[in-house]
Amino acid sequence: MNVSGWLSFFWKKRKLRISPNDGLRYSVSQGVINKTEEILLQYGTLKNPNEGFVYWGGTQNGDDVFINTVVAPDTISTEGSVEVSKESIFFYIKTLSDNNIVHIGQVHSHPSSWVDHSSGDDEWASFKNEGLVSIVVPEYGLNGMLPLKTCGVHRYTFGMFRRLSNSYISKRFNLVDEEFKFFDLRNKNDERWKK
Repeated sequence: MNVSGWLSFFWKKRKLRISPNDGLRYSVSQGVINKTEEILLQYGTLKNPNEGFVYWGGTQNGDDVFINTVVAPDTISTEGSVEVSKESIFFYIKTLSDNNIVHIGQVHSHPSSWVDHSSGDDEWASFKNEGLVSIVVPEYGLNGMLPLKTCGVHRYTFGMFRRLSNSYISKRFNLVDEEFKFFDLRNKNDERWKK
């Protein structure tokens, strides 16, 4: 197989959606969805729209994952990229520790309808631990996140982010009406967040 054939094969394999044979069940607070949409929209409706980013946290009890926390880190963002500063990663970890919260994953927006992980999304992800979730929301989040299968829902497994199938998402991700927590770690002096 020549190089272009191999790359084409690799790209097609990479884009396959997976349905892991596991018992994981994700319960996502409706408040987490609402706050995530709100933060992504703050980025997406800037004079020059930017990609937005939040972390999701919660608890895990066996196969039951409860997502009840949104953390907005300080970011460096543009129309086509978003990066979390090392200092903000430190404060995110401190926030988790201080509040007895487990890191579940991250959510960020893309400028178009494309919701796969870019090579930058793979390479510069702050955390690459087995089982972590990474959700890509299309169109800067202007159309919201629901139903969740309109987003690219990925999970880090076997050393890479793999997109979950729509059937897996429908069966394993459920919205629940539970309390949620929000921590805003963004720089209050940043002109983008001044009202």
